[in-house]
Amino acid sequence: METPITAKAALLQALVKGPGFGLELIDRVQERTNGAVVLHQGSVYPALRKLEAEGLIESYEGEPMPERGGRPRRYYRLTAEGARAAMEQGTAVAGLFGLVPGVAGA
Repeated sequence: METPITAKAALLQALVKGPGFGLELIDRVQERTNGAVVLHQGSVYPALRKLEAEGLIESYEGEPMPERGGRPRRYYRLTAEGARAAMEQGTAVAGLFGLVPGVAGA
């Protein structure tokens, strides 16, 4: 299914629920939109890098994980500016994520 919003907009909305790592954010978007928005790794990681360069999100490394060969996951979270941008996206986008009662997905 074609994504009706940009990957950047979807990721900002997904991060409203709190920090997450790349694959978790992909799942969060798909789950929260009941499959209406499907993101792929090929578009998510470049979008996350752009959002970080724009100052809308920041990333940090978690603890090293034995199941990842001792490598940590990279987590992403909204900055204050990113939280404002997510709010400015309006009820149409937020409705896809179940954040606005009475709008699709809520």
